[in-house]
Amino acid sequence: MTHDNASKKPRRSRAACSNCNSRKVRCDVTQTGAPCTNCRHENGICEIRPRKKHRPRLPRRSVRETSSRPEAADTADTATTDAEGGLPDDSACSYIGDPRGPRESVYELCHPGVPQEAYRPSASIAPGSPSNISTAHKPHELEYIRHQGGFSSLPPDVCDELIRCYFCHVHFFLPVVEASTFLNEYVEKRCQNINFLLLWSMFLAATNFVDVDVLHRAGFSSRKAMKKAMYTRAKCFYDLDHGTDKITLIQSVLLMSFWYTDAQDHTGAWYWVGTAVTLAQGMGIHRCTSAQSRHSNQILSEERQRLTRRLWWTCVVRDRWLSLAKGRPMRIHDEDCDAALPCARDILDELEVLSAHATREFIPARFHDLADMWVRLVRVSSALGRILRTHYRLKGPRPSAEDIDELAADLDDCQPSATVVIQGTSDVLLLHEYHLHLFYQASVTVLYRPYYLNAPGSFPDNSSAAWQQMVQRRVRTAASTTNNVIEKIVEIDAVKFIKPMVITSLIPAMQIHLFDCKSSSPLKASLGQNRLQLCLLFLASLRDTYWSAGVMYRLFDRAQKILTNKGTDNSTARQNDADQHPVTQHPTVNRQTTDKTMSGFAACTPDTSVGSIPGNEFIPTSESRDFGNWEQLFSPGFSLSDDLSQALFADYTDSMVEGEVSASSWYNI
Repeated sequence: MTHDNASKKPRRSRAACSNCNSRKVRCDVTQTGAPCTNCRHENGICEIRPRKKHRPRLPRRSVRETSSRPEAADTADTATTDAEGGLPDDSACSYIGDPRGPRESVYELCHPGVPQEAYRPSASIAPGSPSNISTAHKPHELEYIRHQGGFSSLPPDVCDELIRCYFCHVHFFLPVVEASTFLNEYVEKRCQNINFLLLWSMFLAATNFVDVDVLHRAGFSSRKAMKKAMYTRAKCFYDLDHGTDKITLIQSVLLMSFWYTDAQDHTGAWYWVGTAVTLAQGMGIHRCTSAQSRHSNQILSEERQRLTRRLWWTCVVRDRWLSLAKGRPMRIHDEDCDAALPCARDILDELEVLSAHATREFIPARFHDLADMWVRLVRVSSALGRILRTHYRLKGPRPSAEDIDELAADLDDCQPSATVVIQGTSDVLLLHEYHLHLFYQASVTVLYRPYYLNAPGSFPDNSSAAWQQMVQRRVRTAASTTNNVIEKIVEIDAVKFIKPMVITSLIPAMQIHLFDCKSSSPLKASLGQNRLQLCLLFLASLRDTYWSAGVMYRLFDRAQKILTNKGTDNSTARQNDADQHPVTQHPTVNRQTTDKTMSGFAACTPDTSVGSIPGNEFIPTSESRDFGNWEQLFSPGFSLSDDLSQALFADYTDSMVEGEVSASSWYNI
């Protein structure tokens, strides 16, 4: 007889306070300790009722049950035998791996004829359900969580605004939360039954976008202070986790990647996204649906399939852009995954079953268009992954012109189209479109920038002159288009709603502008300076929200000043040399006028020796193979190593915590 793994009916709590017991409402005093959530919200006295002593009850058996007892024993023996026949770690959330590992082949021998790819339970556990709130915390752990504020609550109006901001500015870029389950639960019972880890993680992500008055109503003096509090509360639940549903863990750690790091904290976006990828691969959600039916004949529900697709492709999106930002290898490789690409219905189906009140209060208008934009973001990010794999692999042949053209065709297929603007079009919709354009233009720039920054030696063999001109034209067009999009964002006064990934998308364009500052053409150098200055102003306005914005601002601003000073010094030196050694002037050329015109521009390539760079206190005195000179700012694979951070930005005071500097947080965006 097949062992039945069906879930049992949840057991009632063994203890409840007097107040909740008299009102016959759910009491969570066993999870949170006194006071319980209800008493805390109502400022009531939370007294735990002593358990009544009962005589042990003998199980009542009918004659029929007694007569069938041997059969029941046989069933129990069979179930035990089946359980003992299972392999270690054959749990509902365990992915046994592909044939390269040992467990797949062993399972084939033990369970012939059973589909052998992956298994996950078909029953979906709501992220906020009480079954996801562990009851195994020890007293000292409960006290620690309470000390960190994990059981505290925010004013209802603040919670409403945070959740509204979450679904306006986070959900359609990181659609990791089951909107229907979460919002219906929240509208009905507020935060009472929502998993604490997930709730504080959502609030952390939403804090980036709420108005200042919301921060003050929540009791915080600044956005940074509130982000730190939300992160601290979420992390204490993560650190003391006792069996939280893995789906909830993946959702939470993806949202915790909005956190920065300081000198004492080695966690950040890279750490949390890596944790999410590890958990997702452990569950096997990187595989197709047919490969997720291991161990049982149960079929995954459509709702769970849509959720896991969104979770996996959110991991892919974050992995691609973090790899670009930090200059590190991607964790996810296309050849190891066969999960189906998501579609807009994966988001829309659950939104369309929301109550009218929840939709009106928390979901932005034209959410159908927002869902389409997320699908295009996934496609752009997937194409970016192939570009990074082509250009930055350590081994393998150099890409040919045909390879580059094929990657360009992939990008062209997912080029964002202009949103049809009608009267009353929401700024949220326009802002999402501008984000998508920035990501697309950054991907185009990354594709072609090696052939612009390192020309002509970087061109593929046998590439035609026309192809080379086309490449350089496209990369400069993409960089200038990035500036055009920035101007549009400024025009609708939406800089405060910028997503952290946008900072990464600006770096390739800023490299192009900085490179143009070196041009021997005064007009081109001046244009590069002006475009770079706009990007710097844009980053400066984000420094209060994102640590990495301040770091990138300081880096490129200092580099621009160094190039400008070098251009001025070299021009002055040439002028002095001309005064000491006059030459016969050609009738049509006024060299003195030309040199004066060149003054102030980065007309010459900077000297690569550290000692000759003005303001060389900014450069480490010891030689570094990672950052030997400023020319590396123009490297297509530019990134700064962690061990160089303290020397480069030791005097950087615009930090999340006064006086603390961390290079590992520069790219946590």
